[in-house]
Amino acid sequence: MPKRIAFVTCSTKSDFAGNDMPVVEVLRAVGIDVHPRPWDVDSTDWNSFDLVVIRSCWNYHLHPMKFIQWIDQMEKQKVKMFNPLKVVRWNLHKGYLKDLGSKGIALPETVWLNQGTQANLSSLMSEKNWGKAVVKPAISATAFNTFLISKEEADEQQKKFESLLSQADLLVQKFMKEVPEQGEWSLIFFNNKFSHAVIKKPAGEDFRVQNDFGGHATATNPPGFVLKQSEKILSLIDQPLLYARVDGVVSANRFLLMELELIEPMLFLEKEDCSAKAFGQAMINIIKNDN
Repeated sequence: MPKRIAFVTCSTKSDFAGNDMPVVEVLRAVGIDVHPRPWDVDSTDWNSFDLVVIRSCWNYHLHPMKFIQWIDQMEKQKVKMFNPLKVVRWNLHKGYLKDLGSKGIALPETVWLNQGTQANLSSLMSEKNWGKAVVKPAISATAFNTFLISKEEADEQQKKFESLLSQADLLVQKFMKEVPEQGEWSLIFFNNKFSHAVIKKPAGEDFRVQNDFGGHATATNPPGFVLKQSEKILSLIDQPLLYARVDGVVSANRFLLMELELIEPMLFLEKEDCSAKAFGQAMINIIKNDN
């Protein structure tokens, strides 16, 4: 019987993500059955697969409680899933950044606000002496409900800010001018081994580097200190990681962590010829080690 792998998708796009097709082809070429299965459709027998890999569950941030319930159910059923569900649960809320910051990882200046608290954007930015800041929900993906604010615009954006804060925990983060000027790094790892890196830049006057907003990525080799810091960040995770993407920016010769993507990151497999093979082999090794 051929081994079977499920790639977790979502009901709004149940097929494979296009940028995952290189690794799907690698796996199928060695006789492994690979199937897309949406997390939010109840008909899947997840234990019928030798391995379940979370890949493009792109609507999870819109239904976080349902997603957490699904994670709980997968744990009860003892589904063989990567990344490990303990890691997914931790990485779901951007409070993980505060956790890593407490362990000595350098971050952009950030204020964490709990849902329902009272805060004034203008006062906050004055107190921090920030000219610009980025507001983002603590549970988010693809820059959902994320916006850039200048100190001069803070008062007129206060109602929008209060509305978001009434619905969710928020982060207010110093705007890193290095993102549009130099780009944001993404370093991709498989089984904690560095595979490849890209540098992402926003389009035009935008601040968002995602390709949904016109951003573009270029394959390039990271500086040694960027790679070393990324490896240090991953060393703090006490669970095995099938894949990881470390996003950050270089400021004043330091690598500042922007995001640690452990749930459904784009892995830029099309940017590096050997990366799909490395990702596929990492999955094959997990299956082999189970037998």
